Amino acid sequence: MRTVSQIPHPLMRITVTSWNEKYQLRFELDRYEQVFKVDHDAWDIPALEELAKRMSESVMHGFVAMRAGFLEHSKN
Repeated sequence: MRTVSQIPHPLMRITVTSWNEKYQLRFELDRYEQVFKVDHDAWDIPALEELAKRMSESVMHGFVAMRAGFLEHSKN
């Protein structure tokens, strides 16, 4: 796996990696991670960077839901 781009964001780490003829658009926050895989021939790096910026707010909502679900189900 090779990192091809780091996209600045104030709260999340956003990385584009390349592996097996696919790009992985990876969002990380605290202990949580969301990964979106797309084919090399369907996207280029600038388009993926723009997509990541457009997706960042909805991904952040996903992280909030992931954390809430984890906390709810991890109670003893």
